[in-house]
Amino acid sequence: MYEDLIGKRVLVTGASGGLGAAIAKAFGGQGCRVLVHYRTREQGADQTVRAIQQAGGSALQYPADLRSEKAIEKLVNFIIETWNGIDVLVNNAGIVLKASVLDAGAVYWDDSLNVNLRAPYLLSRQVANQMIKEGIEGVILNNSSIHATKSVQYFSAYAASKAGLEAMSRVMALEWAPYNIRVNCIAPGVVPIERTQETLQAQKDNWMPHIPAGRFGRPQDIAEMAVYLCSKTADWITGQSFVVDGGMLARMDMPRRPQPPLPPLPDPIT
Repeated sequence: MYEDLIGKRVLVTGASGGLGAAIAKAFGGQGCRVLVHYRTREQGADQTVRAIQQAGGSALQYPADLRSEKAIEKLVNFIIETWNGIDVLVNNAGIVLKASVLDAGAVYWDDSLNVNLRAPYLLSRQVANQMIKEGIEGVILNNSSIHATKSVQYFSAYAASKAGLEAMSRVMALEWAPYNIRVNCIAPGVVPIERTQETLQAQKDNWMPHIPAGRFGRPQDIAEMAVYLCSKTADWITGQSFVVDGGMLARMDMPRRPQPPLPPLPDPIT
């Protein structure tokens, strides 16, 4: 238990399931007041809120489409009006769209970056403004990925969004350090969640040789790191990205996926 987190006001985006739900529950277990954001999965958000409340914590939920700047403003205003401020923002919400570079068009690119990079930028900016205004020593934590560092085919937009997120976080950390606002990233490895559990378990024999720790990650592995980085124990840590992957990046190899056949080259321009 980090006693300094008791009563802190925490917004976790994308907390209706997966890593976001685990992170929200972990903060609730520390005695924080947690706002559970979701877009469409209201039932999942309900379950996260109930789990926090049943464990003795305080939680509310709020829907928002993070592709909309107005929706982002309403989301931040809601937590400020409800709890008179915000201490911690966890930018967890994200989407993973897979396609080869040749097959993916502008919509694929825009959707990925709007949710994975633009939304955290807008959220962080609005939250930091409020923290500075109120003199709050706050924390912003961005959920990145090992894809920011290690390239895998079919993930061009996702990888670009996560690499951009880490670079953006470093700049924010520098700009907001004078206001005692810390900004860091977590870069998870392979962590099965509800929608990927069945597929990853079926591929377990292929993955294990590439994970020195010998197991997939658990949502709690990421949630516990998130709580630590937002506590006073980590108050001299800012502008960093922490890989939590069981040693996968240290090994410098990943399972290869079959490469699709290339389309025929277009006729030359004459």
